[in-house]
Amino acid sequence: MLTRHNWFHPYANGFPVKSTSRVLDWSIATSYRLFGVADWSARLPIALTVLALLVSVFFFARRIFGGNAAGFYAALFLLVWPGTFLATRALTSAPFLCFGTTVLAFALWQLLIEKKVAFWTAITVSVVACALVALTASWPDIIPPLVIVMLCWAVRFISNSEEQRSYFLWGWAITAYVFASFIDWHGHADSTSMAIPMVTILPLPPLALQLGGWLAASETFGDKAIGQRIARWVFAIGAVLIVIAIFFAIHGPVSFSVSGTPVLITTPWTRVSLLIGAAALIVGVVGNLVFQRRNQVRIAHCFLAGTLGGLIVAIQVGQIIGSPQSSSQILADAIRPELSPNDVVVIDGRYPDASSLVFYLERPVLLALRASAGGIGAASVSTPPQGTVDVNQVWSGPARVFLWTSTDAPLAVPGQSYVIARSGGKQILSNEPDHGGASF
Repeated sequence: MLTRHNWFHPYANGFPVKSTSRVLDWSIATSYRLFGVADWSARLPIALTVLALLVSVFFFARRIFGGNAAGFYAALFLLVWPGTFLATRALTSAPFLCFGTTVLAFALWQLLIEKKVAFWTAITVSVVACALVALTASWPDIIPPLVIVMLCWAVRFISNSEEQRSYFLWGWAITAYVFASFIDWHGHADSTSMAIPMVTILPLPPLALQLGGWLAASETFGDKAIGQRIARWVFAIGAVLIVIAIFFAIHGPVSFSVSGTPVLITTPWTRVSLLIGAAALIVGVVGNLVFQRRNQVRIAHCFLAGTLGGLIVAIQVGQIIGSPQSSSQILADAIRPELSPNDVVVIDGRYPDASSLVFYLERPVLLALRASAGGIGAASVSTPPQGTVDVNQVWSGPARVFLWTSTDAPLAVPGQSYVIARSGGKQILSNEPDHGGASF
Protein backbone atom coordinates (compact mmCIF):
# COMPACT_ATOMS: atom_id res chain seq x y z
CA MET A 1 0.00 0.00 0.00
CA LEU A 2 2.80 2.42 0.86
CA THR A 3 4.99 1.75 -2.16
CA ARG A 4 2.08 1.78 -4.63
CA HIS A 5 0.19 4.62 -2.90
CA ASN A 6 -2.91 2.50 -3.27
CA TRP A 7 -4.87 2.03 -0.04
CA PHE A 8 -7.86 0.25 -1.56
CA HIS A 9 -6.34 -2.60 -3.61
CA PRO A 10 -3.73 -4.59 -1.63
CA TYR A 11 -0.85 -6.27 -3.42
CA ALA A 12 1.66 -8.90 -2.29
CA ASN A 13 4.81 -9.73 -4.24
CA GLY A 14 3.51 -7.57 -7.09
CA PHE A 15 0.15 -9.31 -7.45
CA PRO A 16 -3.30 -8.23 -6.23
CA VAL A 17 -4.56 -10.16 -3.21
CA LYS A 18 -7.86 -10.33 -1.39
CA SER A 19 -7.92 -8.29 1.80
CA THR A 20 -9.18 -10.16 4.86
CA SER A 21 -9.71 -6.94 6.82
CA ARG A 22 -9.48 -3.43 5.49
CA VAL A 23 -9.17 -2.00 9.00
CA LEU A 24 -6.22 -4.29 9.76
CA ASP A 25 -4.49 -3.43 6.48
CA TRP A 26 -5.02 0.31 6.89
CA SER A 27 -3.87 0.33 10.51
CA ILE A 28 -0.64 -1.55 9.77
CA ALA A 29 0.07 0.61 6.70
CA THR A 30 -0.49 3.75 8.79
CA SER A 31 1.86 2.42 11.47
CA TYR A 32 4.48 1.70 8.80
CA ARG A 33 4.10 5.23 7.47
CA LEU A 34 4.55 6.76 10.94
CA PHE A 35 7.17 4.49 12.50
CA GLY A 36 8.79 2.59 9.63
CA VAL A 37 8.55 -1.05 8.58
CA ALA A 38 9.36 -3.33 11.50
CA ASP A 39 7.91 -6.20 13.50
CA TRP A 40 6.87 -3.97 16.39
CA SER A 41 5.25 -1.33 14.19
CA ALA A 42 3.20 -4.06 12.48
CA ARG A 43 1.93 -5.27 15.88
CA LEU A 44 1.39 -1.83 17.43
CA PRO A 45 -2.13 -1.18 16.00
CA ILE A 46 -3.50 -4.53 17.11
CA ALA A 47 -1.93 -4.14 20.57
CA LEU A 48 -3.60 -0.75 20.97
CA THR A 49 -6.88 -2.28 19.77
CA VAL A 50 -6.71 -4.96 22.47
CA LEU A 51 -6.00 -2.26 25.06
CA ALA A 52 -9.05 -0.31 23.87
CA LEU A 53 -11.09 -3.53 24.00
CA LEU A 54 -10.10 -4.07 27.64
CA VAL A 55 -11.16 -0.53 28.54
CA SER A 56 -14.49 -0.83 26.74
CA VAL A 57 -15.23 -4.21 28.37
CA PHE A 58 -14.41 -2.77 31.81
CA PHE A 59 -16.84 0.13 31.47
CA PHE A 60 -19.50 -2.04 29.81
CA ALA A 61 -19.39 -4.59 32.66
CA ARG A 62 -19.42 -1.84 35.27
CA ARG A 63 -22.45 -0.33 33.57
CA ILE A 64 -24.62 -3.42 33.24
CA PHE A 65 -23.64 -5.05 36.56
CA GLY A 66 -23.31 -1.87 38.62
CA GLY A 67 -19.84 -2.28 40.11
CA ASN A 68 -16.13 -1.90 39.47
CA ALA A 69 -15.48 -5.52 40.49
CA ALA A 70 -17.43 -6.85 37.49
CA GLY A 71 -15.48 -4.60 35.13
CA PHE A 72 -12.19 -5.60 36.73
CA TYR A 73 -12.85 -9.33 36.38
CA ALA A 74 -14.18 -9.03 32.84
CA ALA A 75 -11.16 -7.04 31.64
CA LEU A 76 -8.74 -9.29 33.55
CA PHE A 77 -10.16 -12.45 32.03
CA LEU A 78 -10.00 -10.91 28.56
CA LEU A 79 -6.39 -9.88 29.16
CA VAL A 80 -5.05 -13.25 30.37
CA TRP A 81 -7.06 -15.47 28.04
CA PRO A 82 -4.55 -17.27 25.74
CA GLY A 83 -6.80 -16.72 22.72
CA THR A 84 -6.38 -12.95 23.07
CA PHE A 85 -2.62 -13.32 23.09
CA LEU A 86 -2.58 -15.68 20.12
CA ALA A 87 -4.90 -13.48 18.03
CA THR A 88 -2.67 -10.49 18.73
CA ARG A 89 0.56 -12.36 18.03
CA ALA A 90 -0.76 -13.82 14.78
CA LEU A 91 -1.93 -10.41 13.48
CA THR A 92 -5.50 -11.51 12.84
CA SER A 93 -8.44 -9.16 12.38
CA ALA A 94 -10.38 -10.78 15.26
CA PRO A 95 -9.43 -8.14 17.91
CA PHE A 96 -10.69 -5.36 15.62
CA LEU A 97 -13.99 -7.17 15.15
CA CYS A 98 -14.27 -7.84 18.90
CA PHE A 99 -13.60 -4.18 19.70
CA GLY A 100 -16.05 -2.92 17.09
CA THR A 101 -18.87 -5.20 18.23
CA THR A 102 -18.22 -4.38 21.90
CA VAL A 103 -18.34 -0.62 21.33
CA LEU A 104 -21.46 -1.01 19.20
CA ALA A 105 -23.13 -3.21 21.83
CA PHE A 106 -22.22 -0.75 24.60
CA ALA A 107 -23.60 2.24 22.69
CA LEU A 108 -26.83 0.51 21.64
CA TRP A 109 -27.36 -0.90 25.14
CA GLN A 110 -27.22 2.57 26.63
CA LEU A 111 -29.43 4.19 23.98
CA LEU A 112 -31.97 1.47 23.26
CA ILE A 113 -32.13 -0.41 26.58
CA GLU A 114 -31.20 1.96 29.39
CA LYS A 115 -32.30 5.35 28.08
CA LYS A 116 -35.03 3.88 25.86
CA VAL A 117 -34.86 6.67 23.32
CA ALA A 118 -37.93 7.36 21.20
CA PHE A 119 -38.89 4.82 18.56
CA TRP A 120 -37.83 6.80 15.49
CA THR A 121 -34.65 7.94 17.21
CA ALA A 122 -33.85 4.30 17.95
CA ILE A 123 -34.50 3.40 14.30
CA THR A 124 -32.14 6.18 13.18
CA VAL A 125 -29.41 5.04 15.60
CA SER A 126 -29.71 1.45 14.36
CA VAL A 127 -29.54 2.48 10.69
CA VAL A 128 -26.49 4.68 11.31
CA ALA A 129 -24.78 1.85 13.22
CA CYS A 130 -25.43 -0.61 10.39
CA ALA A 131 -24.14 1.90 7.82
CA LEU A 132 -20.90 2.43 9.76
CA VAL A 133 -20.41 -1.32 10.02
CA ALA A 134 -20.97 -1.78 6.28
CA LEU A 135 -18.39 0.92 5.47
CA THR A 136 -15.61 -0.39 7.72
CA ALA A 137 -16.14 -4.17 7.60
CA SER A 138 -16.25 -6.66 4.77
CA TRP A 139 -18.58 -9.58 4.26
CA PRO A 140 -19.18 -11.64 6.36
CA ASP A 141 -17.78 -9.53 9.23
CA ILE A 142 -20.93 -7.40 9.19
CA ILE A 143 -23.05 -10.28 10.53
CA PRO A 144 -22.18 -10.08 14.28
CA PRO A 145 -22.79 -6.28 14.54
CA LEU A 146 -26.11 -6.60 12.70
CA VAL A 147 -27.19 -9.38 15.07
CA ILE A 148 -26.28 -7.15 18.03
CA VAL A 149 -28.62 -4.49 16.67
CA MET A 150 -31.42 -7.07 16.39
CA LEU A 151 -30.71 -8.38 19.92
CA CYS A 152 -31.02 -4.88 21.35
CA TRP A 153 -34.42 -4.52 19.70
CA ALA A 154 -35.47 -7.97 20.90
CA VAL A 155 -34.67 -7.33 24.58
CA ARG A 156 -35.79 -3.69 24.50
CA PHE A 157 -39.33 -4.67 25.46
CA ILE A 158 -38.39 -7.05 28.33
CA SER A 159 -39.17 -5.43 31.66
CA ASN A 160 -36.90 -7.56 33.88
CA SER A 161 -33.39 -6.06 33.75
CA GLU A 162 -31.66 -9.30 34.74
CA GLU A 163 -33.43 -11.21 31.96
CA GLN A 164 -32.59 -8.43 29.52
CA ARG A 165 -28.90 -8.70 30.39
CA SER A 166 -28.84 -12.49 30.31
CA TYR A 167 -30.68 -12.84 26.99
CA PHE A 168 -28.57 -10.15 25.37
CA LEU A 169 -25.16 -11.47 26.48
CA TRP A 170 -25.93 -15.12 25.78
CA GLY A 171 -27.46 -14.26 22.41
CA TRP A 172 -24.37 -12.27 21.54
CA ALA A 173 -22.04 -15.08 22.66
CA ILE A 174 -23.94 -17.79 20.76
CA THR A 175 -24.04 -15.68 17.61
CA ALA A 176 -20.31 -14.97 17.84
CA TYR A 177 -19.57 -18.66 18.36
CA VAL A 178 -21.67 -19.79 15.39
CA PHE A 179 -20.18 -17.09 13.19
CA ALA A 180 -16.61 -17.96 14.26
CA SER A 181 -17.26 -21.68 13.68
CA PHE A 182 -18.48 -20.89 10.16
CA ILE A 183 -15.37 -18.80 9.45
CA ASP A 184 -13.08 -21.55 10.73
CA TRP A 185 -14.89 -24.21 8.70
CA HIS A 186 -14.92 -22.06 5.57
CA GLY A 187 -11.21 -21.39 5.95
CA HIS A 188 -10.42 -25.11 6.17
CA ALA A 189 -12.76 -25.87 3.25
CA ASP A 190 -10.80 -23.41 1.13
CA SER A 191 -7.51 -25.01 2.29
CA THR A 192 -6.60 -21.71 3.86
CA SER A 193 -4.35 -21.87 6.88
CA MET A 194 -6.07 -20.17 9.78
CA ALA A 195 -3.58 -18.46 12.06
CA ILE A 196 -5.80 -19.14 15.06
CA PRO A 197 -9.31 -20.62 15.44
CA MET A 198 -11.73 -17.69 15.56
CA VAL A 199 -13.88 -19.48 18.15
CA THR A 200 -11.15 -18.83 20.71
CA ILE A 201 -11.54 -15.04 20.52
CA LEU A 202 -14.79 -13.82 18.92
CA PRO A 203 -17.23 -15.03 21.65
CA LEU A 204 -14.89 -13.73 24.34
CA PRO A 205 -16.29 -10.22 25.06
CA PRO A 206 -19.82 -11.34 26.02
CA LEU A 207 -18.45 -14.33 27.94
CA ALA A 208 -16.01 -12.07 29.77
CA LEU A 209 -18.86 -9.74 30.68
CA GLN A 210 -20.93 -12.65 31.95
CA LEU A 211 -18.00 -14.10 33.89
CA GLY A 212 -17.13 -10.71 35.37
CA GLY A 213 -20.67 -10.28 36.67
CA TRP A 214 -20.72 -13.80 38.11
CA LEU A 215 -17.34 -13.46 39.86
CA ALA A 216 -18.28 -10.06 41.30
CA ALA A 217 -21.57 -11.48 42.61
CA SER A 218 -19.88 -14.55 44.09
CA GLU A 219 -17.37 -12.30 45.81
CA THR A 220 -20.11 -10.22 47.44
CA PHE A 221 -23.18 -12.42 47.78
CA GLY A 222 -22.00 -15.93 46.92
CA ASP A 223 -22.14 -18.98 49.15
CA LYS A 224 -18.62 -19.56 50.50
CA ALA A 225 -19.16 -23.31 50.67
CA ILE A 226 -19.98 -23.45 46.95
CA GLY A 227 -16.87 -21.43 46.16
CA GLN A 228 -14.69 -23.82 48.16
CA ARG A 229 -16.30 -26.83 46.49
CA ILE A 230 -15.58 -25.37 43.05
CA ALA A 231 -12.00 -24.65 44.15
CA ARG A 232 -11.54 -28.31 45.10
CA TRP A 233 -12.80 -29.43 41.69
CA VAL A 234 -10.48 -26.96 39.99
CA PHE A 235 -7.61 -28.28 42.09
CA ALA A 236 -8.40 -31.90 41.11
CA ILE A 237 -8.59 -31.10 37.40
CA GLY A 238 -5.42 -29.01 37.61
CA ALA A 239 -3.59 -31.86 39.38
CA VAL A 240 -4.41 -34.23 36.50
CA LEU A 241 -3.17 -31.70 33.94
CA ILE A 242 0.00 -31.12 35.97
CA VAL A 243 0.79 -34.85 36.04
CA ILE A 244 0.23 -35.12 32.28
CA ALA A 245 2.43 -32.09 31.52
CA ILE A 246 5.27 -33.29 33.76
CA PHE A 247 5.07 -36.83 32.34
CA PHE A 248 5.51 -35.65 28.75
CA ALA A 249 8.16 -33.12 29.77
CA ILE A 250 10.22 -35.89 31.37
CA HIS A 251 9.55 -38.85 29.10
CA GLY A 252 8.57 -37.32 25.73
CA PRO A 253 8.69 -37.15 22.85
CA VAL A 254 5.38 -35.52 22.02
CA SER A 255 4.36 -33.21 19.19
CA PHE A 256 1.47 -30.77 19.10
CA SER A 257 0.43 -27.55 17.40
CA VAL A 258 -0.13 -24.13 18.95
CA SER A 259 -1.85 -21.60 16.71
CA GLY A 260 -0.69 -23.48 13.62
CA THR A 261 2.90 -23.63 14.86
CA PRO A 262 4.27 -27.17 15.27
CA VAL A 263 5.97 -27.84 18.60
CA LEU A 264 8.05 -30.97 19.15
CA ILE A 265 9.03 -31.89 22.71
CA THR A 266 12.16 -34.02 22.32
CA THR A 267 15.03 -32.33 24.16
CA PRO A 268 15.46 -30.75 27.60
CA TRP A 269 15.31 -27.30 26.04
CA THR A 270 12.06 -27.93 24.17
CA ARG A 271 10.46 -29.32 27.33
CA VAL A 272 10.67 -25.96 29.05
CA SER A 273 7.24 -24.94 27.73
CA LEU A 274 5.49 -27.88 29.39
CA LEU A 275 7.34 -27.30 32.66
CA ILE A 276 6.33 -23.63 32.68
CA GLY A 277 2.71 -24.61 32.10
CA ALA A 278 2.86 -27.17 34.92
CA ALA A 279 4.39 -24.61 37.29
CA ALA A 280 1.66 -22.09 36.43
CA LEU A 281 -1.02 -24.68 37.15
CA ILE A 282 0.56 -25.66 40.46
CA VAL A 283 0.75 -22.09 41.73
CA GLY A 284 -2.70 -21.16 40.41
CA VAL A 285 -4.82 -24.06 41.63
CA VAL A 286 -3.06 -24.30 45.00
CA GLY A 287 -3.34 -20.55 45.61
CA ASN A 288 -7.00 -20.56 44.57
CA LEU A 289 -7.81 -23.41 46.97
CA VAL A 290 -5.90 -21.91 49.91
CA PHE A 291 -7.44 -18.44 49.65
CA GLN A 292 -10.93 -19.77 48.98
CA ARG A 293 -10.66 -21.68 52.28
CA ARG A 294 -9.60 -18.41 53.94
CA ASN A 295 -12.61 -16.63 52.39
CA GLN A 296 -10.33 -14.23 50.53
CA VAL A 297 -12.22 -14.69 47.30
CA ARG A 298 -10.68 -11.90 45.22
CA ILE A 299 -7.13 -13.10 45.85
CA ALA A 300 -8.23 -16.65 44.96
CA HIS A 301 -9.67 -15.41 41.66
CA CYS A 302 -6.45 -13.54 40.91
CA PHE A 303 -4.47 -16.75 41.36
CA LEU A 304 -6.62 -18.39 38.67
CA ALA A 305 -6.01 -15.40 36.41
CA GLY A 306 -2.30 -15.78 37.10
CA THR A 307 -2.55 -19.39 35.92
CA LEU A 308 -3.81 -18.23 32.54
CA GLY A 309 -0.99 -15.68 32.43
CA GLY A 310 1.53 -18.43 33.09
CA LEU A 311 0.02 -20.51 30.29
CA ILE A 312 0.50 -17.55 27.94
CA VAL A 313 4.20 -17.53 28.87
CA ALA A 314 4.37 -21.28 28.19
CA ILE A 315 2.69 -20.83 24.80
CA GLN A 316 5.07 -18.02 23.88
CA VAL A 317 8.08 -20.14 24.79
CA GLY A 318 6.68 -23.01 22.71
CA GLN A 319 6.12 -20.74 19.73
CA ILE A 320 9.62 -19.30 19.97
CA ILE A 321 11.06 -22.82 20.06
CA GLY A 322 8.92 -23.84 17.08
CA SER A 323 9.39 -20.61 15.12
CA PRO A 324 12.05 -22.04 12.76
CA GLN A 325 9.38 -24.47 11.52
CA SER A 326 6.89 -21.72 10.66
CA SER A 327 9.10 -18.72 9.87
CA SER A 328 11.88 -18.12 7.37
CA GLN A 329 13.43 -15.18 9.22
CA ILE A 330 16.60 -17.12 10.04
CA LEU A 331 17.05 -17.99 6.36
CA ALA A 332 16.45 -14.39 5.30
CA ASP A 333 18.97 -13.06 7.83
CA ALA A 334 21.50 -15.65 6.66
CA ILE A 335 21.42 -14.87 2.93
CA ARG A 336 20.86 -11.09 3.13
CA PRO A 337 24.63 -10.30 3.12
CA GLU A 338 25.04 -12.39 -0.04
CA LEU A 339 22.18 -10.83 -2.01
CA SER A 340 22.68 -8.36 -4.82
CA PRO A 341 19.97 -6.54 -6.82
CA ASN A 342 20.42 -8.79 -9.87
CA ASP A 343 20.08 -12.07 -7.97
CA VAL A 344 16.97 -14.23 -8.37
CA VAL A 345 15.10 -15.45 -5.28
CA VAL A 346 12.80 -18.40 -5.97
CA ILE A 347 10.26 -20.14 -3.70
CA ASP A 348 9.62 -23.82 -4.20
CA GLY A 349 6.03 -23.97 -2.93
CA ARG A 350 3.17 -21.61 -2.17
CA TYR A 351 3.81 -17.96 -1.50
CA PRO A 352 2.23 -18.02 2.02
CA ASP A 353 4.66 -20.78 3.03
CA ALA A 354 7.61 -18.42 2.60
CA SER A 355 5.96 -15.01 2.99
CA SER A 356 8.20 -14.22 5.98
CA LEU A 357 11.22 -14.61 3.69
CA VAL A 358 9.81 -11.88 1.45
CA PHE A 359 9.02 -9.63 4.43
CA TYR A 360 12.52 -9.79 5.92
CA LEU A 361 14.33 -9.58 2.58
CA GLU A 362 12.09 -6.64 1.51
CA ARG A 363 12.19 -7.69 -2.14
CA PRO A 364 9.90 -9.58 -4.55
CA VAL A 365 10.39 -13.26 -5.27
CA LEU A 366 9.40 -15.74 -7.98
CA LEU A 367 7.56 -19.04 -7.62
CA ALA A 368 9.21 -22.15 -9.02
CA LEU A 369 7.34 -24.21 -11.61
CA ARG A 370 7.09 -27.87 -10.68
CA ALA A 371 6.10 -30.84 -12.84
CA SER A 372 2.50 -31.90 -12.32
CA ALA A 373 1.34 -35.42 -11.55
CA GLY A 374 0.50 -35.95 -15.22
CA GLY A 375 4.00 -35.10 -16.34
CA ILE A 376 3.13 -31.63 -17.64
CA GLY A 377 5.48 -29.21 -15.96
CA ALA A 378 7.92 -26.40 -16.47
CA ALA A 379 9.57 -27.94 -19.52
CA SER A 380 6.32 -27.89 -21.48
CA VAL A 381 5.47 -24.27 -20.68
CA SER A 382 6.84 -21.98 -23.39
CA THR A 383 6.03 -18.80 -21.50
CA PRO A 384 5.87 -19.21 -17.69
CA PRO A 385 3.00 -17.39 -15.96
CA GLN A 386 3.79 -14.01 -14.51
CA GLY A 387 5.56 -14.25 -11.16
CA THR A 388 6.88 -17.76 -11.84
CA VAL A 389 10.16 -19.10 -13.19
CA ASP A 390 11.53 -22.33 -14.61
CA VAL A 391 14.47 -23.08 -12.32
CA ASN A 392 16.01 -25.31 -14.99
CA GLN A 393 16.39 -22.29 -17.27
CA VAL A 394 17.88 -19.84 -14.77
CA TRP A 395 20.04 -22.26 -12.75
CA SER A 396 22.73 -22.41 -15.42
CA GLY A 397 22.35 -18.75 -16.39
CA PRO A 398 24.55 -15.80 -15.49
CA ALA A 399 22.41 -14.67 -12.52
CA ARG A 400 22.88 -16.09 -9.07
CA VAL A 401 19.82 -18.03 -7.86
CA PHE A 402 18.67 -18.49 -4.28
CA LEU A 403 16.13 -21.31 -4.03
CA TRP A 404 13.90 -21.68 -0.95
CA THR A 405 12.94 -25.34 -0.68
CA SER A 406 12.36 -28.09 1.87
CA THR A 407 15.07 -30.35 3.22
CA ASP A 408 12.90 -33.47 2.95
CA ALA A 409 11.84 -33.08 -0.70
CA PRO A 410 14.05 -30.42 -2.30
CA LEU A 411 13.40 -29.27 -5.82
CA ALA A 412 15.68 -31.05 -8.30
CA VAL A 413 18.05 -28.65 -10.07
CA PRO A 414 20.01 -29.35 -13.28
CA GLY A 415 23.49 -28.58 -11.97
CA GLN A 416 25.64 -28.28 -8.87
CA SER A 417 23.86 -26.82 -5.85
CA TYR A 418 25.24 -25.33 -2.64
CA VAL A 419 23.49 -25.13 0.72
CA ILE A 420 23.67 -21.51 1.86
CA ALA A 421 21.42 -21.81 4.93
CA ARG A 422 19.26 -24.43 6.61
CA SER A 423 16.69 -24.08 9.41
CA GLY A 424 13.42 -25.64 10.54
CA GLY A 425 13.08 -28.18 7.73
CA LYS A 426 13.79 -25.53 5.07
CA GLN A 427 16.94 -24.58 3.24
CA ILE A 428 18.33 -22.09 0.77
CA LEU A 429 20.14 -23.62 -2.20
CA SER A 430 22.21 -21.62 -4.66
CA ASN A 431 23.93 -22.23 -7.97
CA GLU A 432 27.03 -20.55 -6.57
CA PRO A 433 28.93 -21.34 -3.37
CA ASP A 434 28.84 -19.17 -0.27
CA HIS A 435 31.05 -16.12 -0.82
CA GLY A 436 31.60 -15.65 2.88
CA GLY A 437 28.73 -13.32 3.63
CA ALA A 438 26.01 -15.76 4.65
CA SER A 439 25.92 -17.00 8.23
CA PHE A 440 23.43 -19.00 10.25
